Amino acid sequence: MLLRRWLRGGVAVGIGVVVITALSGCGKHAEAGATVAPAAVADVSLIQPEWQTFETSVEQPGWIRAFESSPLYTKINGYVQKMNVEIGTRIRKGDVLAVLWVPETDEELIRKRALVDQAKIEITQAARALDVARANLETAKSLVTESKAALKFAQAHQERWRSEYARVDQLVSKQVIDKQVRDETLNQFKSAEAGVELAQAKIQSAQANQIESAAKCEKAQADLAASNNRLLVSEADYRGQKAILDYAKVVAPFDGVVVDRLVDTGRLMQPGGFGNAKNDDPLLIVCRTDIVRVFLDVPENDAVLVRDGAEATVRVQSLKEKEFTGKVAGTSWALDVKQRTLRVEIDFQNPTGELRPGMYAYAKIRANDTKVRTLPASAIESRDGTHYCFFVEDGKAVRGQVKIGVRQGTLVEVLQKQTKSADGRAATWQHFSGEERVPVRYPSHWMDGQAIQP
Repeated sequence: MLLRRWLRGGVAVGIGVVVITALSGCGKHAEAGATVAPAAVADVSLIQPEWQTFETSVEQPGWIRAFESSPLYTKINGYVQKMNVEIGTRIRKGDVLAVLWVPETDEELIRKRALVDQAKIEITQAARALDVARANLETAKSLVTESKAALKFAQAHQERWRSEYARVDQLVSKQVIDKQVRDETLNQFKSAEAGVELAQAKIQSAQANQIESAAKCEKAQADLAASNNRLLVSEADYRGQKAILDYAKVVAPFDGVVVDRLVDTGRLMQPGGFGNAKNDDPLLIVCRTDIVRVFLDVPENDAVLVRDGAEATVRVQSLKEKEFTGKVAGTSWALDVKQRTLRVEIDFQNPTGELRPGMYAYAKIRANDTKVRTLPASAIESRDGTHYCFFVEDGKAVRGQVKIGVRQGTLVEVLQKQTKSADGRAATWQHFSGEERVPVRYPSHWMDGQAIQP
């Protein structure tokens, strides 16, 4: 609220008129006969602190880094046989960037491949032997069955001649037939008994053959299982050796660009990247280009305003102040104990590759909108980091120290004002009530306690 006041002929007119009197020789009586100078009149505009919605933001300089940057080392010993890229080459994920020559590894791979082939041959042979053993076992089982059938036939034949011999023997005892017939019948009976014994022997032989065939079948199965195991081991060895040999090809881990090439053809490379002082040089350094990350160090006072996912813009001076939009990817959460700053990372899409690692950038992170009490920045005077303004109290201009917050355009957030006790000794800080009356512009010619006549 603006309160404008004027003075006409030394008389205040209008509601809320303010008269500022500044007498010559202030604090002294005018000498007798001297002409008293007229009072100085000022056209003063007063304002009260008002609530305003501030679009709070954090602005800090920073620098651009690649979203991903990787030095590429070798994992095996070998000579650089071929370099497929140069500095600045655009690469795609999976591209072969360099090839090593590792002759002993090549030979070892051939040997392990031969072991795999040999194991496959052994499996084939073992499978055939198992088939033969199974066939022999089935034959042995058939022979046992056949021998058992032959035994039944022999036993039936024996029983027939047994009864025949008994009948003939009775007839001989009655002298119906002669003894020669009985003797011939007895011979047939004995022959039948021998046939039974032979059939039993054949059964035993067939059963023994069956047991032997079963044992051979089990052995053939064990041999086949052992051959399968040897094949598995051989194939695992081969895959392991092949994986080692695959390290002879250095491939791109992502889409990007080669930013440095550090070796030439023919150089002997050893595994690096482990702090080996003798040979810790990578072949290449590559970085991702489709997305970049801007790093900021935000002061402690603004650290609490930064949140993950907040919208951010970055302005790059080398690109004619062009602006890019992105989001806060994350913060370190903890402040650096020495600098009292919070590390903030902002991700920006970079499809055209305009943003390059190493560029200087100025970032602005949007925080939450807040309502604050404000005064015009012109009403505040700052000296040596301390801020002042004049308050109109009881008809006097009172100069007081104030604490300010953020600035936005021509407005500044006012937080607290310093007030003195009645005796003027103790000073305390109080929040602005909104009833204070403050000149729109800081009057540099005023003095603390200068009278203001309403």
